[in-house]
Amino acid sequence: MDWIGIDGCRGGWVYIALGGGKWKAGAKSSIQELHELLLKAQLVLIDMPIGFPDTREPVRSCDRLARKILGKKASSIFPVPARETLNASNYEEGNRINRQILGRGLSRQSWGITPKLKELDEYLRSSGKTVNIREAHPEVLFWSLNHKQVFEANKKTNKGFVDRINLLQEFFLKDLEIHDFLLESYPRKEIAPDDVLDALVLAVSALMSKKGLISLPREKDYDLLGMPREIVYPNYYFPGPRKSV
Repeated sequence: MDWIGIDGCRGGWVYIALGGGKWKAGAKSSIQELHELLLKAQLVLIDMPIGFPDTREPVRSCDRLARKILGKKASSIFPVPARETLNASNYEEGNRINRQILGRGLSRQSWGITPKLKELDEYLRSSGKTVNIREAHPEVLFWSLNHKQVFEANKKTNKGFVDRINLLQEFFLKDLEIHDFLLESYPRKEIAPDDVLDALVLAVSALMSKKGLISLPREKDYDLLGMPREIVYPNYYFPGPRKSV
C-alpha cells in the first residue's frame, strides 16, 4: 500500500493504507509496530506535530497559517508545546517548562498528547529518512479537497460527518466501507468515529498528492533538531467549482 494516513487514537494509532484501488486498515498500540508498512509507502500523512516551537519561534508559522485558512474553525489547531515538555513527569512541571521556553502556559489538551508527541518524535529521529512521513491537519485537508472551502458543521455532528464522507467518496469510493470496518473491528474506547474520519482524509489526501504537496509555510522551516515545522495538503487541481456547503 503506497499512500497512508495515520491518526492518534485512545488505543494508539489508527491507520488506513490505500493503493491500486485496494485498502488496508487497523490500529496499533505503538507507531513502531507500523514501521514495516511505513517503509514501503510513498507518502504517509499523520495528524500529529513533528517539528517543535522554540525560543526563536514560540508559535510555529505553519500553525498561524493554518488558523488563518480555517477562520472560525481555527481552534482545531492547538498550541504545540516545546519539545522539552515531553520529559516532564506531570502537568505542573510541563506547564512550568513550557512557560519558561515559549512564554506561555501549557494547555491540558496539549499536555494530553505529549506521550504521543514523544513517541512520534523518538520514532522519526531514530528512523532517519527511511520513512516519508509528513505532518498534516484533517480540517486543512478537508478545506483543500473541498475547493478551499471550510465545512461549517462540526465533524462530530451527523451533518458534519455526512458532508465530509460524501466529499471523500468523490475521491475514493470505498471510504464508507473502510469506516464501517474499523468501527466494527475496534471498541469505541480505542477508536472513535472522528478518529476514523481523520485517518480517512489523511489517507485520501496522501493518495491525491501524486501531483505534489503544498506546504505551510512555503519556505523551509526546521526546529532546533532539524525536524520540519510544516502542515501540508495536496496540490490538487479542480476542473470546476463545487457547490458550497
